[in-house]
Amino acid sequence: MHNSWIYLNGKLILGNEASISPYDHGFLYGHGLFETMRVYKGRVFYFAEHVKRLHAGIKILGWSSCPSADELSKAIYQTLQKNDLQEATVRLTISRGTGASRPDPATCGSPTVIVFAAPIQLLGDDAYERGWSLATVNIRRNLTSPLCAVKAANYLDNIVAKSEAKAKGANEALLLNNIDQVAEGTMCNLFFVVEGRLITPDKKSGLLPGITRDIVLELARQAGITTEERQVSPDELLRASEIFITSSLLEIMAVTTLDGRKVNQGRRGKMTAFLRRQYQKHIQEWLSIIRV
Repeated sequence: MHNSWIYLNGKLILGNEASISPYDHGFLYGHGLFETMRVYKGRVFYFAEHVKRLHAGIKILGWSSCPSADELSKAIYQTLQKNDLQEATVRLTISRGTGASRPDPATCGSPTVIVFAAPIQLLGDDAYERGWSLATVNIRRNLTSPLCAVKAANYLDNIVAKSEAKAKGANEALLLNNIDQVAEGTMCNLFFVVEGRLITPDKKSGLLPGITRDIVLELARQAGITTEERQVSPDELLRASEIFITSSLLEIMAVTTLDGRKVNQGRRGKMTAFLRRQYQKHIQEWLSIIRV
């Protein structure tokens, strides 16, 4: 990874030769944003939606300037081409830039822009059949914070939550919000099924609005599945016949264990498998359109 080519402020450079200022506010204070994107056959999946979310975050943080979608697209595709990647992940990071050592963003100049790209590490069909385990953790999403809707570079809450889940033997954490309702995972959104209805916490629950989350909701509606976006009590998950999580890199992953209890007898559910197939089909349809 360190010997791959990265994009840094307008230049392509080997990762082990790159450096940023120690006064960069992304380094000093975690004052930055990022997007992780999936690349299929050399094309960034739903790039426009990722950039839209990024620009929304920049607006929330009150930055005076930001790179355009065209600039970011050019940076990403230059990085992919330089690394000769077709099936890959892309991490786009934008920090507030270099400024004074005190926490005053008004002292910062232009944002720092970094693009990493790497081959995708696929989990394999057996992992998706087996599913993941979730563990409810102590970290809470703060509903009073605007950062719930921002994919911030300050990821310490997520790291601490993930570590707690790992210590409990789980693959991923389940985070509640500060009024003890279900929010999300550290890197994913959550769905569950009750009596044939597909339910997911709404955007007021303290979650990051996921790109894959929106796609899955639309695919479910197209298939005639009743969907609900609303506040969710943790107790409702105990009655779920299926649970799954979504993200750009995982796509759709079944949850077969929650807090040590089996979900659907420890097996991936029918709706989860169906929506995963629909998602894969949607990717192929998207590729056929985007290449025209």
